[in-house]
Amino acid sequence: ANSIWELTALTTLYLHSVTLRCDENADKYVGFFSKCANLKNLTLKSCNTKGFKGLSICLPLLSNLTLVDVDGSVKVFNIVAPQLKNLTIEGHYCLQLPANDYFSLEKAYISIFRPKDAHQVLCLLQQLHNVKFLTLNLEIVECLSSSVELMTNQPSPFANLKSLNIYPIREQVPGHGVKMSAEVKGYLLDSSSGATFTMVTREDIKAMKDTKFAQELITELWELLEQEKARTETIMAKMHEQGRPQFSECIGRDIDMCWKYTSARINKGKEKVSDICYMLQNIKGSLKELPASNQATIQPSFSTLCAEVDTVTNKITECIKMDCDENQRRINVCLHELATTLLPSS
Repeated sequence: ANSIWELTALTTLYLHSVTLRCDENADKYVGFFSKCANLKNLTLKSCNTKGFKGLSICLPLLSNLTLVDVDGSVKVFNIVAPQLKNLTIEGHYCLQLPANDYFSLEKAYISIFRPKDAHQVLCLLQQLHNVKFLTLNLEIVECLSSSVELMTNQPSPFANLKSLNIYPIREQVPGHGVKMSAEVKGYLLDSSSGATFTMVTREDIKAMKDTKFAQELITELWELLEQEKARTETIMAKMHEQGRPQFSECIGRDIDMCWKYTSARINKGKEKVSDICYMLQNIKGSLKELPASNQATIQPSFSTLCAEVDTVTNKITECIKMDCDENQRRINVCLHELATTLLPSS
């Protein structure tokens, strides 16, 4: 885009992977949306800017603004939106907002992947002082905690805050990361004593993922057990209907063939039992990596699973025993026939 759009009836605009370009007045704010007076919802996602340093978003009715990964030449956003209620900013670096009072601001979601300048982060937060529900990523808190001197003797700007949520977007950081300092917590919460505070750590995220993985393994093993249970029950039902396992006549007359047939069934059963036990061991290993509270949540289902493994493996073993018994019976028949061939006929 290289012009100002005149879309007076437009209320919602979503731009994804669009390049905003201006070749004139590069040092001033450019207002591509200034003639979209009725715009209430604006989203810029993965957009690139070229040829200008400031983007002006001056919209009297704007209620929801989302800026996600807006890169390029723009460094400063001039947002004048007296009706703004919901603000989302996501990106690798901290955006700059000139001083404005967002009196209607209710929710702000700020996620900066690699915040480096604590002063810029602090300036951004100060512009959101009227917000009621604030969500920040943990990396912002770590950045501020590395420069607590910036908050010395500064009161918390968030007098209307009802909820503060902090969560990590990077699962791993060099070393052990930086703990949230008392100064940062005070700066965010001291002016809103009644605000709820929720903080999700990287350890919490890892525990949730590990728990989900363990549950998936349990589900996978349950499915295998159901298949094996149905298979063995079908085999055993046929055995009981026929009185004994059915070998073909050619196998029944040949001892070697009897052993080959039975050995194949034994090996197949052994492989099934080994697979089941291996999966159960993996699940147990996964559970050991979980925090005690997560282990306690999964333990009942794991105990039930172990009991079912015992039942199914016993059925597999029982099928093998029945095959072995029939094999021995066939061998006995063959031996009896061999012994009687030399007896004189009466």
